[in-house]
Amino acid sequence: CQDPGKMKVVLAVLLAVVLCAQQADSLWCFMCENQSSNWSCLKITKCSAADKYCLTTVGYAGIGTRITKKCSPTCPEFNINLGLASYSTTCCKSSLCNMSGKPFSARAKIPLLNICSPGRNF
Repeated sequence: CQDPGKMKVVLAVLLAVVLCAQQADSLWCFMCENQSSNWSCLKITKCSAADKYCLTTVGYAGIGTRITKKCSPTCPEFNINLGLASYSTTCCKSSLCNMSGKPFSARAKIPLLNICSPGRNF
């Protein structure tokens, strides 16, 4: 069920439904809580009038990835990479803009632990 072609079709249909039903100034976001796969994050929700952002939070540790998506009134963007674990929250302001569940790059904005890099002298 993780066929990229099928996902594109499902997302295109969902996008068409939302755009047809969308009212002016309404924000729609993908929503899920603590999921291991982006396939579990295809639920669409209409955000409240106070919500201005769609958030995606991706956490990764040795045991796997966890994804949370939701509406939010604020944009708490945050990226941290501890070497063996990472955590990233990104936000965007247009409907269904939080579709991706891809973890952020290994080159995090805030590298906190880089002692395992070969050739690194302290």
